[in-house]
Amino acid sequence: MGRKQDKAWVVNTAAGTAAAIFVVIFLAYACHAGAARAAFPLERKDDRGVAVRLRAAPQRIVSLAPSLTEIVFLLGQEGRLAGVTRYCNYPPQAASLPKIGGIADPDVERIVAARPDLVLCTTDGNPKDKIRALEEIGIPCFALSPQDLGGIYAAVERTGALLGVPGRGKREADALRNRAAAAARGKRGISPRVLFAVSTSPIIAAGKGTFMDELLALSGGSNAAAAFAGRYPRLTTESLFAARPDLIFIAAMEGVERFPDEVTRWKEIPAFRDGEVLSLDGDLVTRPGPRMVAALEEVARAINEWRKRHSGPPDTGGATKKK
Repeated sequence: MGRKQDKAWVVNTAAGTAAAIFVVIFLAYACHAGAARAAFPLERKDDRGVAVRLRAAPQRIVSLAPSLTEIVFLLGQEGRLAGVTRYCNYPPQAASLPKIGGIADPDVERIVAARPDLVLCTTDGNPKDKIRALEEIGIPCFALSPQDLGGIYAAVERTGALLGVPGRGKREADALRNRAAAAARGKRGISPRVLFAVSTSPIIAAGKGTFMDELLALSGGSNAAAAFAGRYPRLTTESLFAARPDLIFIAAMEGVERFPDEVTRWKEIPAFRDGEVLSLDGDLVTRPGPRMVAALEEVARAINEWRKRHSGPPDTGGATKKK
């Protein structure tokens, strides 16, 4: 084969390869688009038990909760957000989106003016009468209210299906599951008694059945407020003494940054005596959205750091050995 023939063969081969790659990419895109179209019309039951039907993938979405806004961003569909609440501040781009009011006081007129073809809402934060008003107008409303980390993964997948990107929803949910599993793997060792305070005056703690209780359990901590009645028990002086936390997390929000000085003088409480009081981003640890996994990573890291500082139980009434 001569030199000219060699060049021609190389050029033809390269062109053929490029064409083949183009065909593969085109077919993959076509299959994906076809699959997305094939998913609609779609009907799913939401967390109210209401069957919501969508004729096509929604293009204009209003979110009535920061956690739901974060899920839409996680799925890469933020370009479809036509309105969010004034509390939607993460990621930072969310703060510049049109506002439709708050979580508890969404403005129905503003929502209608945004011309949404889907409203994402919650069962326990948004007023039921306003959701009903939107549905009576003909705007589909889908409620998501995860109660634990498993519920958050499911919410990501369900939202992905609603928006016509089920594959992205599955991938993002799997990534969150893997991160949570990795954070939970290092929990061997001493198990400190941990108080998760959502209010410092009065003192209100996260009790059993809350997201924070789950974060502590996965991180190897023992919830010091688990014995008290209610999901968010209000603690008296006597009950705080009885809880004897080794470590205290404060879900820091406006007005909830620190305990009153007269409380921190109680040196009978190991956490105050040893200076083991740590503030965490209140938005991070209280929003039932994808960043709850980041909260788990932060809680697990803080408990592991506590373990490094305490080679053994610092108080006979507090931490216990855990295999």
